[in-house]
Amino acid sequence: MPAYSRPGHAVILPPMHASSTPKLNTELAVSVVLFHSPLEHLQAMIDSLIASLVKAQLSAVGFVCVDHSENPDYAAKCRALLAKYDQREELCMRFVTTETNGGYGAGHNRAMAEINSRFHLILNPDVEISSEAVGKALEMFRGHGDLALLAPTGFSATGKPEFLSKAYPSVWVLGLRAFAPDWMRALCRSALSRYEMRDQQGAGPLRPITLASGCCMWVRRDVFDQVGGFDEGFFLYFEDYDLSLKMAQHGSVMEHGELKVVHHGGEAAKKGWRHVQWFVGGATRFFNRWGWKWFG
Repeated sequence: MPAYSRPGHAVILPPMHASSTPKLNTELAVSVVLFHSPLEHLQAMIDSLIASLVKAQLSAVGFVCVDHSENPDYAAKCRALLAKYDQREELCMRFVTTETNGGYGAGHNRAMAEINSRFHLILNPDVEISSEAVGKALEMFRGHGDLALLAPTGFSATGKPEFLSKAYPSVWVLGLRAFAPDWMRALCRSALSRYEMRDQQGAGPLRPITLASGCCMWVRRDVFDQVGGFDEGFFLYFEDYDLSLKMAQHGSVMEHGELKVVHHGGEAAKKGWRHVQWFVGGATRFFNRWGWKWFG
């Protein structure tokens, strides 16, 4: 097996805890974790990433795709999709399959074990980034040495704001967002607005935030490593909030109003009881660590 892929060529790694293949080295790296993710979303994400890299005049950017689906047929389809980008110079791709699904944070930790970088983009397969995103994000990191984590502004596929950045949650507001009917949400609009930080503006495009969404976040890699990366005790949900608070102890956590993404994700309660269990378990672990807040 070659030590490095040529730009755009996918290296397929076998299931293992740590790769024997030498790490890629790059200024910017990107990771994505899959679990039976729709391939049309993954392709749209990669296309948007390449367009942003082209505009930023970057090439040979490390891209690690970790598949937690535990399904050889799905993995084969992913390999075939990545092979379509063999001739692109913007990305150095690695595709990693795992024996077990350790969860979202574990997947990104696994990806980062494959690559060294100054800055890292953690990305969902159901996110499309704007063409200006990569260039503006790197400009912010280079110009702000204390910046530890940078978040975008999000929109749905229909253009509706998603308010990805959040204030510290309460049990009440999480329950409203995850399980309450629309009429109850309308009655509690002010509490939801505070949680979504709609009432807090920044000076210029940057504003400080408490919590960033793991669907898209740029991190300074040395800070990420210093805090130990994602806590793999979270399987899905709240590992991004936990990481935000950990990284805030070593630098600033900011949102950039001109970094725009489209997010095709949905709410936990609409994805079935397994997601509800992960949501409740993640919330319990988060509050046990950072402090319980019941109302507000």
